[in-house]
Amino acid sequence: MNRYLLAGCAAAALALGAGAANAQAKFEVKVGGDAYFEGGYVNEDRDEGARSVDFRNRFRVIVTPTAKADNGLEYGGRIRMRANSGANNARTMDADRGYIFAQGAFGQVQMGVTNSFNDATYVTAPQDYLPLAIYDGVTAWIGQTSDIGGGLAGLNGSILNQSLVVENNATKIVYFSPRFAGLQVGASYTPRNDDSHASVNRADLTPVTATGRGFSTTFEDLVEVGANYSNTFGGVALKASAGYYWGNAAGTTTVGASVEDLNAWQVGAQVGYAGFSLGGSYTDFGESGQIQTATSDNEKSRLWVVGAQYTAGPIVVGANYKNGKDAGSLYTAGSRKLEVYEFGAGYTVAPGLTLQAQYDYFKADSDLSTAAVDLDNDGHVVLLRTVLAF
Repeated sequence: MNRYLLAGCAAAALALGAGAANAQAKFEVKVGGDAYFEGGYVNEDRDEGARSVDFRNRFRVIVTPTAKADNGLEYGGRIRMRANSGANNARTMDADRGYIFAQGAFGQVQMGVTNSFNDATYVTAPQDYLPLAIYDGVTAWIGQTSDIGGGLAGLNGSILNQSLVVENNATKIVYFSPRFAGLQVGASYTPRNDDSHASVNRADLTPVTATGRGFSTTFEDLVEVGANYSNTFGGVALKASAGYYWGNAAGTTTVGASVEDLNAWQVGAQVGYAGFSLGGSYTDFGESGQIQTATSDNEKSRLWVVGAQYTAGPIVVGANYKNGKDAGSLYTAGSRKLEVYEFGAGYTVAPGLTLQAQYDYFKADSDLSTAAVDLDNDGHVVLLRTVLAF
């Protein structure tokens, strides 16, 4: 039912502008993008076989052709191309986003590989001193020999991922309403979160086996609904968001076991005045994707964040605290937890060019730690970077 409703919204939106569309409309093609170069120093307790210093960078190019019909309908598309490391450091290029859109008085409809509604609009702690909305980037630098690594094995991919993103790289349809008195609502539908671009995959999800950590991260018929609010009263800026996500999980080949369907939600708020901003968010994945057995130890996965920042001209400084947890191994009592205390600063040298510095103290606890093998970790991360946005 949900898929037909969303598809109907898209068809209706396009039909609104189809009658008087100008077949001779000329497209305006815009090229933009962003890039960063980052150097990091890590001093952690679990550092066996790991160096302290490394560099990384990312470069993305966004191409957006747009046109406007005589009746006011705006339409076009967008593709985001990314320089990627690829397997075995192959330095490949990929298209991690690619969709078409139409917008007008009805709102906007996006169709293709794009962010879900909530992931595009959610509100959390202010973090303009971090690069290009990469809020969980510190996880790439920690845990090379512990149980944290670049992230945890739950749905969120990384325990510090603040969005409900479980299918950003899948083909979907998304609707954004117009904003009324600061309020916007929307929804998205994704047939499968492991299918994208020109692929057609109508097969049922392959049943999984209760092995390893006991998680399944593939879902079908994913639906998201959400709302966000943004307004200013007497110089005080208010922002808030809420979203809910659900979808069907695969079956399991293990007798007496089952896989929990996707059920996740998020709320966030932020207030700003005279350069100061304060905010936070809470994301709850419940037991989504966890394989339930008679002996499994299932626990909820969740993340909460609180932080503040101050902006004065080209300078921004801020701090935040992140606390994330997932179920770890379902066959061992306990859970995996990660706490991060983060401080950062940024300076805009010129339009589109920013220098940033960041310090993180982290503490990670694993349910797989034993007296013989300690997988817990804690340490310090110092990052310096240059960010380009064009």
